[in-house]
Amino acid sequence: MESKILCNCGKVAVWDYMPGYGNGGNSYHCNDCVPRGCECQHRYVSVDSYHPPLDKPDLPDGIEGKDWKWLEQDKVWCHIDDEGRQYPCVEYDYSEEGYDIDE
Repeated sequence: MESKILCNCGKVAVWDYMPGYGNGGNSYHCNDCVPRGCECQHRYVSVDSYHPPLDKPDLPDGIEGKDWKWLEQDKVWCHIDDEGRQYPCVEYDYSEEGYDIDE
């Protein structure tokens, strides 16, 4: 059986912060501990809600509350996971099975 890298809380880590941490901290996180809500995941609908201006509106697809949610009504939205949570920063890598410990 392969050993998996763990989050600081002890659960199997499924997210890895790819740049790492300068202080040598654990860059691996479980779904419960990974930081969420990074602005890089926010989508801006109109020129009024974002500078520099957008060439065209970025409107959400799918079902509100299931696939995406408003952060600022009719201005800023984001995709959400199956539990309604925002996704982490795009600098996090995801592995559904977790990460194997190199032995």
